[in-house]
Amino acid sequence: MATTRLSDVITPEVYPMFERQSTIETTRKSAIFQSGLVETDKDLSKKVAGGGETFNVPFYNDLDRTESDIGNDDPNDEATPDKITTGKDVARRQFRTKGWSSMRLTKALSGDDPMRAIQSLTGKYWADDLDNIALAHLQGIVADNVANDNSDMVHDISSDDPLAPGEVPADNELISADAILDARQKMGDAADIGWVMIMSSQLCTRLKKQNLIEYIPNSEGKIKFQTYLGDQVWVSDEATVVQGVNRPKHYVYIAKPGLLKYGPAPADMPVEVDSHPRQGKGAGAQEIWMRKQFCLHVPGIKWTDASVAGNFPTNAELADAVNHDRVYQERKQIPLTCLISNG
Repeated sequence: MATTRLSDVITPEVYPMFERQSTIETTRKSAIFQSGLVETDKDLSKKVAGGGETFNVPFYNDLDRTESDIGNDDPNDEATPDKITTGKDVARRQFRTKGWSSMRLTKALSGDDPMRAIQSLTGKYWADDLDNIALAHLQGIVADNVANDNSDMVHDISSDDPLAPGEVPADNELISADAILDARQKMGDAADIGWVMIMSSQLCTRLKKQNLIEYIPNSEGKIKFQTYLGDQVWVSDEATVVQGVNRPKHYVYIAKPGLLKYGPAPADMPVEVDSHPRQGKGAGAQEIWMRKQFCLHVPGIKWTDASVAGNFPTNAELADAVNHDRVYQERKQIPLTCLISNG
């Protein structure tokens, strides 16, 4: 009796289709993508499609803020024009892979279309993985800001002092309306409404208990978004939590939509099935492997590659301060601020 195997339904001819569908599922299920924090960048995609581990991204510096000239009627008194200067940003290629064994999926796949089942599983996996990569990248930017830029993008109300048994954190160490407003003030007069906040469900629940969360419909009136002071609130339990010596610190990222530029490019053989006929005493086993390459980049934050052990950075290396350096001259050019609290 013939048995449908993964190799029967995943053939080289459908690799491109499978990759496209997987990418659609990934972005559809990713909280970071849904929030609008990530914006696809065609120029980055072109760079990723070429060679190299890092890519130069040139930019113009802001105009000098010196006082304007005072006009007069002296024809010999000539004004001297200023000039615009340029800088160089650096973005980093990511290459990620993941495989699944058909033996492990046998129970899940039995009696169903293997292609459909694999797609439904891998889409959610890559969505969570992409969220973790993006959040690690933001964590590294914040860490660099604390280490090298006097925390001008960070409002930290957390404490690592030990708590006695039964003791709870003080109110001024927890997320609140005042804490969020103080964090937004880090952007000064550039902190207009319509931003995105990424936080854990624990913090969102605390705001709900304070009656600070509102729900508004989208433009079609079909979906209601959680908002606070005009900013969309997106909840992800992948949100950054850094464990201190005594207490955890919860990060809330507040940013303009499109902060993270995303440049995907198809990897060579993005989906591949491998067969192992000798395994299981000849019963056989099969594996499916997926490969993704892309670039995630915040303009104005240079990737330094100061501490990367392999060919591509891990999430821990993305979160390391030494691998990031702000190169934009003006803090307000980076539309990102971070609130750190104890919950």
